[in-house]
Amino acid sequence: MTRHRRKGFTLIELLVVISIIALLMAILLPSLNRVRKQAKFVACKANLKSYGLMAFMYADDNDGRMPNAWTSFYNQRTYRNEPHRYCRWHNPDWDLVHNPKYAGPFWPYLKGKDIHICPSFPRIANMFGTLHPEHVDGVPIKPNYNYSMNSYLSDKKIASIKRHAEVFFFGEENLWITSPYNSYAFNDTAMCNYQQWDSFGTFHLARRADMEDGVVNAVFLDGQVKTVNRIDSWRYCAPDGQSLSPVKD
Repeated sequence: MTRHRRKGFTLIELLVVISIIALLMAILLPSLNRVRKQAKFVACKANLKSYGLMAFMYADDNDGRMPNAWTSFYNQRTYRNEPHRYCRWHNPDWDLVHNPKYAGPFWPYLKGKDIHICPSFPRIANMFGTLHPEHVDGVPIKPNYNYSMNSYLSDKKIASIKRHAEVFFFGEENLWITSPYNSYAFNDTAMCNYQQWDSFGTFHLARRADMEDGVVNAVFLDGQVKTVNRIDSWRYCAPDGQSLSPVKD
């Protein structure tokens, strides 16, 4: 009598296979998440590298003078028809791609270039975007940009600044207030270090859920993109000691 060989898995064998797959996924997923975060971090650095290059192109076309931190991206610091000025960075009504009438002199150098937002930023903005002062409920959190210019450099000539490797040009600002590091959160195109108003963010590569121990990126006047933390905010603001001394961490 011919016996037929059994085909397929038994229930126990199937459960064993599923358990092995689940174990492998548990081992691999954290590593994949770290790789994904690191890839976004590197892409952010590339964005800032491009920002620096575009800013120098602007300066070359304007007698070596750098743009104004408040009126380069947008052509005015405030608008009569804008009821929520501090929400501009995340208000889709102020997306310059669709609203070029608000574009400032620096925008043409960036227009059409997908470099305004760090790949990690939209998720961070959805988590913390409503924490900035004077946020208005109902304004969507859809970032238009997330890089701020060092306000100290506004309208200055590049040739007048010394130690270019020690002065940041554009960086990522903190989205929430953490005393004593900053008294304002990300709300415009300028990062102001006067009286410790603003500070670099801490939301990249953070090890804790509150994201208070992370780092961000910044491009410097020598073209380098560096990883910085909030203590570096004052150290890298001005080359001549005009910025305040950093607080102790």
